Amino acid sequence: MKSLPSIIALLGLAASASAQSEVVGVDVRGDETFTTTTANYVSDYVSLSPEVRSIYGLDFNASGTTLYGVDNVTLEVLTIDPISGVSTPTGTVVSGSGLTGLTGLTAASDGTTWYLSDYDGAKSNLFVGDILTGLFTFVGICQSNGIMIDISIDANDNLYGVSVSDDSLHSIDTTTGVGTRIGSIGLPADFAQGMDFDPVTGQLYAAIYTGSGAGSFCTLNLTTGQATQVVNTLALDAEMEIAIRPIRIGTPYCAVNLNSTGVAAAIFASGSEVVSANNLTLSAVELPINSFGFFIVSSAQGFVMNPGGSAGNLCLSGSVGRYVGPGQIQNSGAAGAFSLTIDLSMIPTPTGAVAASAGDTYSFQTWFRDSSPAGPTSNFTNGLEILFE
Repeated sequence: MKSLPSIIALLGLAASASAQSEVVGVDVRGDETFTTTTANYVSDYVSLSPEVRSIYGLDFNASGTTLYGVDNVTLEVLTIDPISGVSTPTGTVVSGSGLTGLTGLTAASDGTTWYLSDYDGAKSNLFVGDILTGLFTFVGICQSNGIMIDISIDANDNLYGVSVSDDSLHSIDTTTGVGTRIGSIGLPADFAQGMDFDPVTGQLYAAIYTGSGAGSFCTLNLTTGQATQVVNTLALDAEMEIAIRPIRIGTPYCAVNLNSTGVAAAIFASGSEVVSANNLTLSAVELPINSFGFFIVSSAQGFVMNPGGSAGNLCLSGSVGRYVGPGQIQNSGAAGAFSLTIDLSMIPTPTGAVAASAGDTYSFQTWFRDSSPAGPTSNFTNGLEILFE
């Protein structure tokens, strides 16, 4: 469980105005964790902490709040702090019939399902399970006589893998485990590799290592398999496992009460503060599962304790608008989280929608259904202030 201070630290108090996303990874050649961005992969690269474990599987959970890794030697599950880079063993060990190690790890969009790939010395296999319990089940063979070195799943739960045996991108059936070759990546991949989908753009990125410290950070074409280099990574002399999440923007504020799960729900935003980009996604995390809720917005902040009998605090004042139009009321599902991409030209107010302009400041919050010993109630996340450019 996370306390409010740790959530706020994770979300960050400042971020870039661009739509780039954050990359957190493990350099298994240099034995360290690192952070960088998709836009400036080499120039933004920062070493974080020594890491001697062979972490060959790495991904954020569906809400982007926790980064998990698995030690290939011990099969122990770790969490990695994306700010300090320090890994912490959870005490959970992944297990499954026939599971011998791992080459890749990825989280599905439902918040509970994880996929893991391994190579048993003869073939590559796909497993499905839960990273919290460590229990995984064999799904099928994704490549006979080959090494599927890493896997990643998109927002629509389409699973892909890169093989170092044929230097190709494959699609993988999550029901049968069967892999289908899409096409050559056009690079001689060797040893460990890293890949992940950008949750903002849907683009598949890969850190392709080609040996002797050389490599390429690139995009992979899902139709042809072809890699397009974003930047050469020879200067880093690194062999990298990577995980990507949106860079958080805005400034969290306001006191939050715990919800029925025992933690404080939080709101964050990703995308860009630039109005002309019109690229902003609001997300609420640490919600009760299967809870309905919606985002609210105002140009003024405030504080009202337990409005209307709510278990939470309203952190807005003035003309408060609600995102309750078609498709805007959300359900947190099994992940206890939901997101909404908003239109900056249509910010709701009680008297109709208005357009944001550069220099405007808006504050956002999430209202959601909750429960208490006294019966059904509601609750709120913290507030989030965004100064638009």
